[in-house]
Amino acid sequence: MPQDESVVERAREYFFRHHRYTEEDLESDYQAELRNYRDDNWEAPQRAARLSAAVKRYKTYEMLYFFFGIADEAGLDYTPLVVKRLCAHLFDRQGSQNIIVDIFGQKGRMHRSHDSDPDIIAAVAERYQQQADNHWQTVLKNIGRVKQDYRKNQNREKGAGD
Repeated sequence: MPQDESVVERAREYFFRHHRYTEEDLESDYQAELRNYRDDNWEAPQRAARLSAAVKRYKTYEMLYFFFGIADEAGLDYTPLVVKRLCAHLFDRQGSQNIIVDIFGQKGRMHRSHDSDPDIIAAVAERYQQQADNHWQTVLKNIGRVKQDYRKNQNREKGAGD
């Protein structure tokens, strides 16, 4: 049973207003780590954790961005469970459950979406698998490029400090 278009539109607006985390944001977080890098302070584990969290935020953003791109055509009743199952089928990932619930959870909702049925999820996933794969390859290339630029600049900074 498809959601009322205004529900999807409100969720989309909320997503872009409160959970936007683009490739540029990822790059900015990596650059901030580079600016704050110092050899005299052993902070590698914390830096690695912050960069890992940035990559996870970007991946979650891109998965949800993909779902909003197909939302009108797919016509699903997007609930946290539907989105979680689509993430698993299309991207083999969970995404941030806090973000998913924040965007797709509806206060006072009493019934489960019929679209959370595994057969419906599998059919939708099959329909959009190629688009999702293409989207994900772009996401992974973007992450790879940002990481490579970070390492290159990090090595340059180390060389300049010698």
